[in-house]
Amino acid sequence: MAAKITIATAPCSWGVWYADGRPSGTSWRVFLDGAANAGYKALELGPDGYLPKDNRELMAELSSRNMSVCAGTACVKLDQYRNFSELEAQVKGICSRIADLNVRYLVVMDESDVGDYSEKKASLDKDAWQIYFTMLKELRLWTRERWNVETVYHPHIKSLIETEKEIVNMLDFCDIKLCFDTGHHAYVNGGCENSDSSVFDFMRKYSSHIAYIHFKNVDGAIRKKVRDENLSSDTAFDLDVMCDLDKGIIDFTRLKQLFDEINYTGIGVIEMDMPHAPADEAFETAKRNLVFLRSIGMIS
Repeated sequence: MAAKITIATAPCSWGVWYADGRPSGTSWRVFLDGAANAGYKALELGPDGYLPKDNRELMAELSSRNMSVCAGTACVKLDQYRNFSELEAQVKGICSRIADLNVRYLVVMDESDVGDYSEKKASLDKDAWQIYFTMLKELRLWTRERWNVETVYHPHIKSLIETEKEIVNMLDFCDIKLCFDTGHHAYVNGGCENSDSSVFDFMRKYSSHIAYIHFKNVDGAIRKKVRDENLSSDTAFDLDVMCDLDKGIIDFTRLKQLFDEINYTGIGVIEMDMPHAPADEAFETAKRNLVFLRSIGMIS
């Protein structure tokens, strides 16, 4: 049965990782105009405060461009919290706003200080992991019961939960759904050669846990350079390790077949992580990747 994917974009595809528009400096109006003109009908809100927090203003801007919101985004530093009450205070505002917009998903990702090479995680004991996983378990229940919003967790390079072992440990503990990012997963868990199988192997094992997708691809030559020279992931992003969807180590034509196989129905965000791209380059890339996914039948 064919997959049914609702395609979307996000501010990071325009080089926006923070509420003030850094690192690219793209204004939110330029982002919205570019996303709409490239052919997108939906978006993630991105860093909280980048797009207008007033829902009436936001909806007016989106309606004028025939766009909608598919998810809110919460970037949290789990290592700074000792219990859910502290985490709740961090995400309550965004949950309230997306609930008012009747948005179904909250994408949560970790920004803990794990070191340049995630080396600080080596000192974490079982009790520390239980604290982090318990907070995520309580977050999922709270957003569902209080706000009717589904929390989906985004495993991320250089964060507490990035390796397959860490992801599976989290799933075993709290049964949270995933925002599965193809690029981040392949970067951390895969190799450097074309037709890397890491994404496919994981998705086949854990398809029932995947509720939301971020589409990315990884430039194998840059990934190899990063490994061989022991470069940081920040340097990797500066080198544009995340590349166009048709050019990296993940075979997206094969990936389309897998989505059909697992009968995926849900959101698919083309999220390029282009930290220094000017707005016109980001626009062309976003449009090019949308055209590519249509050409292989991933989306209509």
